Amino acid sequence: MRNESHLLTIRLKPSLPLLVVILVAHLAGVVALFLMNLPMTATIPLVLLLLVSAVLAARVQAHKRGLSFVLATDGALRMCRDNHDVWARVLPGAVLFPAVSWFALAWTAQDGRPRRLRLMLIASEVIEDCGGNAQWRRLRAWLRHRALDAGADTLSRVA
Repeated sequence: MRNESHLLTIRLKPSLPLLVVILVAHLAGVVALFLMNLPMTATIPLVLLLLVSAVLAARVQAHKRGLSFVLATDGALRMCRDNHDVWARVLPGAVLFPAVSWFALAWTAQDGRPRRLRLMLIASEVIEDCGGNAQWRRLRAWLRHRALDAGADTLSRVA
């Protein structure tokens, strides 16, 4: 049984501004393909590839709705969604900037296989209960310390 004490619970939501930027970038790519005077046999597959990429990016944003992270004092992170919890650990190598953070999580799935998830979060994806960006700052501080503390045996500590 894990230590249930935790520092805080971070609730996530999709970011509409980020989704707009992603979709505009994909649209710009489609327009650029048509302006390049490529043969249609090359343009159509590339446009389809960009459309699939845009749909996948929108799905990633949608999956953040209802996702919560419970940050435990022992360095574990519990991902919660729809009564389904998974304990994970932050992998070394997190990249943290004031408005964006990239990090990876590792855990052992129910079937015993190691799993990994790479995340990019921006400040507007964190639901702030009291206004401001206190939760975002706390998440970044926790990630900074946990990513530095994460060792090579991270997967063995997840189980």
